[in-house]
Amino acid sequence: MKKYYSIAFLLCSMCFFAQQTVSFESNEGFSTGNINGQAGWISTPTGGVPENITHQMITVDKASDGSASLKIVKEATYGTQSEPVIGGFYNLQIPLSYNNFSVSFDINMSQLNGSDFGFQGVNNIDDQQIVRLDFDKTGVVKILNTLSGVQNLITIPSDWLPNTWYRFKIIGTAADIRYYLNDSLIYTGSPAGAVNINQLRFVHNNALGSAYIDNIKINTKAALSANDRVKDHVKLSVYPNPASETLQITASKKIKHIEVYDRSGKRMDVPVNGNQVNVRSLPSGGYLLNIETEDRNFTEKFIKK
Repeated sequence: MKKYYSIAFLLCSMCFFAQQTVSFESNEGFSTGNINGQAGWISTPTGGVPENITHQMITVDKASDGSASLKIVKEATYGTQSEPVIGGFYNLQIPLSYNNFSVSFDINMSQLNGSDFGFQGVNNIDDQQIVRLDFDKTGVVKILNTLSGVQNLITIPSDWLPNTWYRFKIIGTAADIRYYLNDSLIYTGSPAGAVNINQLRFVHNNALGSAYIDNIKINTKAALSANDRVKDHVKLSVYPNPASETLQITASKKIKHIEVYDRSGKRMDVPVNGNQVNVRSLPSGGYLLNIETEDRNFTEKFIKK
């Protein structure tokens, strides 16, 4: 029985962490109203009271997939911003490995000569943008370009029109980052560096108009095979497994961060001391470790006795 349970858990976890879809539907845990606090999402922090802005909404006004979408819109309390920073932020349960990920989404913007809308994949611990795509109010598209470690926005020969659904996809590898519009490649750039993405942002600069976001698909190769580890020259071990009190993690590269998730993808609040994880408080069952090293992320399964 334990053998069948372990196999089923591994298959489920690989599906969960390999691909995730967000369409803001009720069966995904969303309800109409303020996005802040729903299913891992927050709205832009204010640094004051309230802690987050309040009018970035789940709505059934318009959708490209299902019946609901995220509507990002002007916050009347605040003025126009110099950069797109107002909107909905998704805190990823498992960070996207900088050298193997893809994110795609649908977007529909209400008007030209209003807000600059945008998408950003960031590491909010290091406060670094990894990918960025701006829909300028003039109708042009701008993309984050990294050259010799210096980042700037460049205009590409693509335009957008209001009240039209567009499908964008960004694919990141160790060699490059590629941007697609409606399945056509529009730009290839260099990676921003060996930094993983832990937050996705759908934002605007708080001028006029609104945008609808829907059908987000997030893909990452989080669960690596033994062959992959040999190729990357990273040796990793987790022991004892099963464990009743403490897990010890060793790696040939420096470990930067460790997190524990249950089978549903919920992050567990457990003490981590260096390369040791105290699992004493966890209920018996199967779990996943997300281990971030200097080079990349690894996901390892373990059993709590």
